[in-house]
Amino acid sequence: MRYAARVLAAPPPPQPPRPARWLAAALLAVCACQPPSARPARASQDAAAPPPGAAGSATPAPHDGAPPPQPAPPRRGGNGKPALVAADDGAALDSRSPVRLPPPPFGAALFRRAPAGSSAAPRLVKVAEKKNQITDEAAWFTTNGLALPMITPAPNADAGGAGDTFPSFAPERYRDQALVKAIGHGDHLALFYGPNFAEARFVAILDAAHTIVAFFDFESFLMPPEFDPKEAGFVKGSIGWAMVEDGVLYISSGHRTYAASSKGKNAYLSAIELASGQLLWQSAPLVCNAENFALHGDHLLCGYGFTAEPDFLYVLERATGKVVSKLPLKSGPEFLVEKDGKLFVRTYDTDYVFEIR
Repeated sequence: MRYAARVLAAPPPPQPPRPARWLAAALLAVCACQPPSARPARASQDAAAPPPGAAGSATPAPHDGAPPPQPAPPRRGGNGKPALVAADDGAALDSRSPVRLPPPPFGAALFRRAPAGSSAAPRLVKVAEKKNQITDEAAWFTTNGLALPMITPAPNADAGGAGDTFPSFAPERYRDQALVKAIGHGDHLALFYGPNFAEARFVAILDAAHTIVAFFDFESFLMPPEFDPKEAGFVKGSIGWAMVEDGVLYISSGHRTYAASSKGKNAYLSAIELASGQLLWQSAPLVCNAENFALHGDHLLCGYGFTAEPDFLYVLERATGKVVSKLPLKSGPEFLVEKDGKLFVRTYDTDYVFEIR
């Protein structure tokens, strides 16, 4: 839990304990949520580092020649979530080898543009701001008629097994890794696997027909190349949110402790070509540690913040990952949901509404 870390983390002034941040999303998705593992959650940050393709990598670096053949990108489908149907034997993961991605640069880098237009960046104009009660996340979702495309986290993932509330067609395990999160985007589904909810490492993408079209191992994205030795037990990160658009997987990664713990190398958005596993770009550090990010046309909306650190809402180009604007917030952003031309932003202790112009 991110805000449990804020209480446990140390130097800066403490804040009240947080409930599980997924509770609201899970309640609205009619599902049960299991809190993350007992290991203290903490957050960190990011900058430049080793180039992609370090020695020992199981696949070539993003621009190291022809990558191994991969399945075609997912088919585009309707707007509804994938139907919960009987298990598809073709979706079993144990017989598959995930594409092991080489280490990213851990800093802003553009290798190749993602397919996207060049429309003007949206302008976010604040129209409402009010203090929340910190523990009223579910009420925020309900009152505003909002929801995230969560299928449901596994109720007993921390005990080493997947729950029975996931879609029946989703493989419950990948070898010794439990299914810990599922996100349904209508025309595709992102499945997260790891030892527990807070340490997702493997990501499988299924299309609308529930066929696996990509399977990645993000281990090299999770441990920053530099960190305070005293923080070694807290700086290993996790995959946070994922979605596919135009054959590109947009994905957030990072850990949950102070930026200084990893010398600023944390909280990135990355764009990965689904068919090849090539890294197209990685954002600057410290732009995305909210529970989710949102896609708005040719841009991505995300947020970063932590106790005693600056808190911001960011707009990034979808083609390049470049930050085109940022707005200050009063506390760390947790959820971003677009509805009816507005962006609703839930932070630790403040709720915002922005018009998207």
